[in-house]
Amino acid sequence: MKSFTHFFPKIKLVHFWCIALLCSCSLKEYNPGGTTADVVFASQQGMNGLVNAAYVNYGGQFYGREDIVMLTEGGTDLWINIANSGYGRQMTKYEELTASTGQIRNTWNRLYEIINYCNTGIERIDNVVYSSAEEKKSRKGELHFLRAYTYWHIVEMYGGVDLRTTETKTAVLTAQRSPVAAFYDLMIQDVNAAIENLPVDPYPVTDIGRATLKAAYGLKARIALTRVAYESSPAEKDKYYQIARDAAMYVINNQASLKISLYNTPAEVFAPANNKTNKEALFVVTHSTISSLNPQPNNPNRLHMWYKAKYSAKAGMVQDFNYGNDNNARSGSMCLMPTRHLLELYNDEIDARYKAWFREEYYLNKASYSWTSDDLAAFEKPSSMIGTSIASGQLALLYTKKKIADKRNKPYAVVDIDDIYTGDRVSSNARFNICFPALTKFDDPNLPTANSSFGTKDVITMRLPEMYFIAAECELLMSGGSKAKATELINVIRKRSALAGKENDMLITESQLTYDFLLEEKGRELCGEHLRWFDLKRAGKLFDYVKAFNKDIPLIQTFHTLRPIPQMFMDAITNAAEFGQNAGY
Repeated sequence: MKSFTHFFPKIKLVHFWCIALLCSCSLKEYNPGGTTADVVFASQQGMNGLVNAAYVNYGGQFYGREDIVMLTEGGTDLWINIANSGYGRQMTKYEELTASTGQIRNTWNRLYEIINYCNTGIERIDNVVYSSAEEKKSRKGELHFLRAYTYWHIVEMYGGVDLRTTETKTAVLTAQRSPVAAFYDLMIQDVNAAIENLPVDPYPVTDIGRATLKAAYGLKARIALTRVAYESSPAEKDKYYQIARDAAMYVINNQASLKISLYNTPAEVFAPANNKTNKEALFVVTHSTISSLNPQPNNPNRLHMWYKAKYSAKAGMVQDFNYGNDNNARSGSMCLMPTRHLLELYNDEIDARYKAWFREEYYLNKASYSWTSDDLAAFEKPSSMIGTSIASGQLALLYTKKKIADKRNKPYAVVDIDDIYTGDRVSSNARFNICFPALTKFDDPNLPTANSSFGTKDVITMRLPEMYFIAAECELLMSGGSKAKATELINVIRKRSALAGKENDMLITESQLTYDFLLEEKGRELCGEHLRWFDLKRAGKLFDYVKAFNKDIPLIQTFHTLRPIPQMFMDAITNAAEFGQNAGY
């Protein structure tokens, strides 16, 4: 796959985050060629490089890496650390979450880097001569999209912090907070500018991963809906519900012209064959199959490892390309397992999403296997089975959300729902708490070797079903909205999600559609897709849902809807007391 982020100018921008490094580096980087940013970014090539650089951190630092998984899916009702262990517990369990937490600092720094790239480009691009007016418009739209997208991450994670709209050229030693509304005003302006400038197809069309018109409308819907949470008057809430609904419905009603559509079945959505040209995707973060074209060649997309159950070296199973690299599937490693609550959200008798997106069954992937005493003991099976065999292709392991009668006497290993969990909490039984139904959305059978961490699948960060949920939420909650229309929109997703012949069973009535049901449905559809923490925060449900459905996170507090301001930043500015730390930290 072609990457468009491999070229960006070798000019050092002075980023706002650099103020923390004043004691250890010079802001005046030696430039032997004498080329300045003003010269480089005045050319088409230089400006294109700057735009490309604004994308880099999303692939190199965020989507495909562990920090953003823990910040966006960890600490919610749906996921908990494998074996309820402690890796990244600051984000996944709110334990020891302080202003000095490294992931909080790194995320802040990288997001503000992107903001400075965008501000630099937005200030200059109108004065750059392009050989193609179409290309110039696209690049301008991309800068506005990326600034809005990045500020959405910043303000939702950190609150009303420093809002910058111009290039930071020199060290800034003081900072002022801006109200959250000011961030959202700018984001709405930016997405409108993106809509005005972005094409339907990326420019050039081979550059999958660039922001396009569908992404701009999708982001507008997401941003406007998020803003509702910050408004107090019904009239203002309705204003942003209307903006969100209109943007979402534009995407829904113009799928042909935007060149998007729903797949017919859930299994197709994350099929590896559909990854690089996914027709449901509104925005993707790309990872090139050519290692050298990735921002960090040896650190591309590792998501394929982070939701795996342990299967290799159990009941004769070996690592292979189909089942993937389960090296992280051990207590204490970076791996998330579903909560009992997430698994029980699915009625897999009618809902095809569960089987399509979770793996319960592992079939023997070598010539044969005879049960050993150690393996029998590990799965609490009777010693009388020593020497009995499993043939290649037969079921060897079953990790299931069902209760299985006579499970210890099956010819294969069984770990059922009551082995995985003790009530609502992860079991303390080390034999079973690394064995669970594993999310397969990010599986990558095209690894260089079966035990490689170097995945190359693109990460979908905005998908068409989200627009149905946004429009439905607006219809459900805004004054004068139509609950009938909301139900119709949700039923589009549920009907697509049905097992063959079970379409009518999946449809809901108006009386069944509550706000909690809508959030549950989003959990069923979008689990693992970097949205749950944002959704629960926006809905005012983060604290209550975690308390109710994830008993392995007892330390959550109401102030955890914001992250702490990095201590590095507070130490660097001279007006830290005036700027203030976020409440609770």
